[in-house]
Order: sequence, then structure tokens, then C-alpha cells
Amino acid sequence: MDPINFIPRVTGSISATASSLIIYLIFRSEKKLSSIYHRIIFGMSSADILTSLAIVLTTLPIPSDLPCEDNPWEGRAKGNIQTCEAQGFIIITGVFVIGLYNAMLCVYY
Repeated sequence: MDPINFIPRVTGSISATASSLIIYLIFRSEKKLSSIYHRIIFGMSSADILTSLAIVLTTLPIPSDLPCEDNPWEGRAKGNIQTCEAQGFIIITGVFVIGLYNAMLCVYY
């Protein structure tokens, strides 16, 4: 398997799983979302899950009909312009939101 596809799929899957576990532990605790800390971590983990799942898709949303001769994604690109833009939007927005939650966590402490 090609490292350019394999590495983001593995690391994205690990990140989404770890964030899901964090959300599970928050809802399993006695305080649930009643503490500010849990709400901040819940928001950060939720944004991380969406971002990680977009990263797991790696080259799949790339348009399959790229107009270049030496298409390095040939055979791995299955999407169209809309799927590519959606993936980019989710990743950019997710990273921004995670940064904001991280800043909130810094202010909290």
C-alpha cells in the first residue's frame, strides 16, 4: 500500500477512535456535560472526529477526471469537485475549531 494513502488513514482512524473514547468517558462520568472543562473537551473531541474522518478519506474525494497528463492520483481519486471542496472545508474548519477550543482550554486554566 502506498504511504501517502496508508499513513493518513491510520493516524486519522486512531485520532477519531481516541476522540470517541474521550466523548464516551465524558458521558460515562458523573458530571457529564455539567462542567465547563467537559464541555470544552467534548467540543474539541467532536471537531477532531469530523476532521479525522475527512483526513481518513485521503485521496478518495479528489476529482477522478483531473485534467493533467501525469495524474499521480489515478486509480485512487474517486470523487468530483464538490467532494474535494467538502473535504477541504471540513478539514480547514475542523482545524480552526479545534484551535479555538484549545484557546478556550488555555483561558479556562
